[in-house]
Parts: sequence; C-alpha cells; structure tokens
Amino acid sequence: MVYIKLEENVDKFMANFSVPKSMKKLLFKSKCRKGKFAIQKIDRMECIVIPEVNRRVLSRLKILADIRCWNNVCVSNNLLENADFLTFASQNSLKIMDGRWLFQNIIDQAVECLLDSNHQKWEMKEVSILCNHPNDTMIEKIKEIAMKAKVCNVLTGQIKQFQKTEEEIYRTNGILLNVSSNYKKALLKSSVIINFDFTKKELEKRCIFAKDSVLINVKENVEISKKYWEGKNITFFAIDMPTKYESYLEEFEGFDESILYESFLYKNTSYRNIKKELLEDDLKIVYLLDQNHEKIENFSLNLPKPLDKNAI
Repeated sequence: MVYIKLEENVDKFMANFSVPKSMKKLLFKSKCRKGKFAIQKIDRMECIVIPEVNRRVLSRLKILADIRCWNNVCVSNNLLENADFLTFASQNSLKIMDGRWLFQNIIDQAVECLLDSNHQKWEMKEVSILCNHPNDTMIEKIKEIAMKAKVCNVLTGQIKQFQKTEEEIYRTNGILLNVSSNYKKALLKSSVIINFDFTKKELEKRCIFAKDSVLINVKENVEISKKYWEGKNITFFAIDMPTKYESYLEEFEGFDESILYESFLYKNTSYRNIKKELLEDDLKIVYLLDQNHEKIENFSLNLPKPLDKNAI
C-alpha cells in the first residue's frame, strides 16, 4: 500500500528541511515548479508528500509508480477531490482506497447502527438486498443477515447465482432466503434495503421503495431522487479508529479515518480472516452519513455493538 498526501501548507511541507525560515517559501515554490516531493517513512509504510498537483509532479509519480509497480494507493482527502490526480490514477490503473471494501465487510454492523439509533431490532425487520454480481464477501453477508432479520430478500436479475446459497441457508439453519426478481413486491415491504451493486439507473427504473424505508448504498455513492420517497439514502460511514492504529492519526493527518483503516486492513485473503481482524480490533461505527450529509448516530449506546462473534 502506498500513501500519498497533498500538503499545500508551506511550513508543514518544509518542516523536515533544514533551511532558514526566510528561504522556506522560495524553496517550496521551487519544488512545486520542478515537480519534487518528499518521502516519509512511517514504521514500514511509505508516505509520499506532494506540494502541488501539476504536470511535473504527476510525471515523477508515474515514473516511481512504474518502477515500484504500485497497485493500491491511499490518499489524503484533498486528493480524493482533485480531478487531475483522479485522472492520473485512472490512467495508470491505480486503485484508490475509498472505504467501499470496508463498508461491504461491515454492512451488517451498519444495519445494527441504523436499528439501534431508532431502538429497533433485527427480528422485527424485513431486509432486501440488491445484488447482481455477488462475490464471496457479499454471499457471507447475505447468510449472516438472513439469520438475523425477520425476512431477508435477495433481489437480482441473476437468480441462478444465488440458488446454492439459498439451499445452504435452508439446509443448515432452516431459514428461507427469498431470491426473486420481483423488485416491487419485496421492496414495498422492506424497511431496510442494502444495495450492493445496482446502478443509479437500475435503482430509479426498477425499484419502488416504501415511503419511509432506508437505502444503504455499499459499492458507491448513488444519489437518487424519488418524489414520493421520504426515506434515508445512506452513502457512507465513519468509524472509531481501533486503539492499535490511533498512533498513526497524527502522521496521516488529512486522511479520512475510515479509508485509512481500510488501507491497514486491505489484503487478498478470505472473508473469514478479515472478519477475525475486525473482531480483534473491536471495530465500531460512529455514525452513518446520508445523501444530505446528515449523520445517523446510535443515540442509545453512543457507539454500536461490536461485531457478532458467533458469525465467524
């Protein structure tokens, strides 16, 4: 994992350079023009600090990316909003951490946070899951949610992909998982809808939500407008950084905590191994963020319940 930070503050960028204060600003501008950047070592991690996003900086970053074979990068918030940098990352096949992988792994905890904020329980809720292209994590999450909710529907255009899961849940737990392409019937009865991979177009064309239902978009921030719908559209989340990583917050100032934690956890391994790490870290969601940037907090417990250890 490579970390890249845009530091436009002259004093902060020049903090590690032994030059007179009167020369810092001139040297800073010189480095910007020449496309130079600083490389900081944080334990075993490497953080590249750039003073500006310009053609020369991006050219030098590309050379370094090619030499070191970069794949995944975690960047500061201001770079997540920089069009030139995002274009550079896309053109060079760099995956930018955005918190969505982590969101997928803790989606059941996100629902718990939502229910706790309204003093509600799983066993009283009908949950619908929108998914056309399931991966291993999605399948495991569907199994966990099916065992908790009163009713669990999987709405998909690829019914055959879920037949094995449907049979396994019934065989091992005696629970019916409703797999269907009848979106309207199920969604109008559901108070919580989890969208794993439906696009904005699919949501607006195929789906009709109950008036006060809550939609949780996992894969991406999908802003939708439905005149009749008065429910919440959850687009992101915030975590309480686990204790063992708190010391990094100062070093990685300007990074989103949820995305930063995702970068620490991210690896090519099984869902079971990721789940174990989440349990060991006792990860907690502080709040959910909706389309209008309003926070949905767990008012009854301040922080949501830890992950269910029985799910492992």
